[in-house]
Amino acid sequence: MLQNGAPTAAVYTLGCRLNQYESTAIEETLAARGFLILPFTEKCDVYIINTCAVTEESEKKSRKIVRRAHSENPDAFVIVTGCASQVHSDVMANIPGVAYVCGNRNKLSAADAACALLRGEDLAQKAKIEDVESALLEKMSITRSERTRAFVKIEDGCDNHCTYCIIKTARGNVVSRPAEEIVAEVEKLYRAGYEEAVLTGVETASYGKDFGGKYTLADLIRDVAEKTPIKRIRLGSLEPSILKKDFVDAIAAEPKFMPSFHLSLQSGSNKVLADMKRKYNREMVLAGVEYIKSVMPDATFTCDIIAGFPGESEADFADTYDIAQKIGFLHMHVFPFSKREGTPAAAMACQLPESVKNERVKRLMELDAVLRAENAARFIGRTVDVLFETEKNGIYTGHAPNMLEVSAEAVEDVRGKIVPTTLFSYDGEKVIGKV
Repeated sequence: MLQNGAPTAAVYTLGCRLNQYESTAIEETLAARGFLILPFTEKCDVYIINTCAVTEESEKKSRKIVRRAHSENPDAFVIVTGCASQVHSDVMANIPGVAYVCGNRNKLSAADAACALLRGEDLAQKAKIEDVESALLEKMSITRSERTRAFVKIEDGCDNHCTYCIIKTARGNVVSRPAEEIVAEVEKLYRAGYEEAVLTGVETASYGKDFGGKYTLADLIRDVAEKTPIKRIRLGSLEPSILKKDFVDAIAAEPKFMPSFHLSLQSGSNKVLADMKRKYNREMVLAGVEYIKSVMPDATFTCDIIAGFPGESEADFADTYDIAQKIGFLHMHVFPFSKREGTPAAAMACQLPESVKNERVKRLMELDAVLRAENAARFIGRTVDVLFETEKNGIYTGHAPNMLEVSAEAVEDVRGKIVPTTLFSYDGEKVIGKV
């Protein structure tokens, strides 16, 4: 509701870092037009829900949040955007109380619609969805981030056709942001107090693919490092096929690049990877990781894994377990395979029982605990530079250059600061250090 004469709005975000970035851009656009941004739990004039559709469950949750916004405040305007609205705009538009629906290539139109609705104007279209295969990349940027590390969108879309995934349908082909826009945004974020930038997208490794090979992800990392004062640079999730010698050598030569890699691995079985239509095999992954370790000895690796993909045998799962052991992941994000209607994998034969999928997830998470402890043990006794992010009861927690999570006491507020910290123990979840 109006506060001090200003209209109020709240944005609810489901899903990935990219959605979080785009929600921040929507919030900043609204604020520039005079809106007061409030938490989603407050009574507002406008609610904007930025939806997710990566799984059936995430789309179901998106619809639930939309309904909740309307039921708790029937007088408010409810606007829906994001992947679920891109894929099923008609479903979203027909939910009671929804005033406007837009997709992934025109998210900022949510702010236009909010202004028009509060002026009492009739919208020309209740649902306005741009074709993600042909629409230009929407021009947006941010000046703040929810976290101490600033996430910066560098591209949208994906050119892969993975059999389990609907994101290409929701996000379209790869479209890269111009480097000068990214550099300018990182510069602004540094001036706003951020020490670290995470370059992210739907398929981060494909950045520059639409530039015809004239400018690559490695070129972008170099330019962000050389043309901005930002102290640390990281990358979002990477498809392992990018881990070739030339790329690794280029980023290893950049002191601002942090030695941590999140691999969109999905499986360690060549058969399963082929069924998924991934563009690499286990041998390529292992070779890339070994080369990184040879030139960046402190590097750590995290990953995404799908357990129980249709037709995954016990031998296939053993290959995944084996590759996890060989790489020695710092952390694994493990998900049981979930059918996503509209994808080839949902119609595949040999769907595995939930009990098998859950048992394989459990085994991988047990391995995850072992590998995390082994990673921590490698660095006990070392002094590393930690970017502290949060505080609770006088204990500050942040991350070392290789994403090792570190907690330490401090006599002054060190949030947002990079501080040398000596590591002396591991408590089963994080490393304990002394500032």
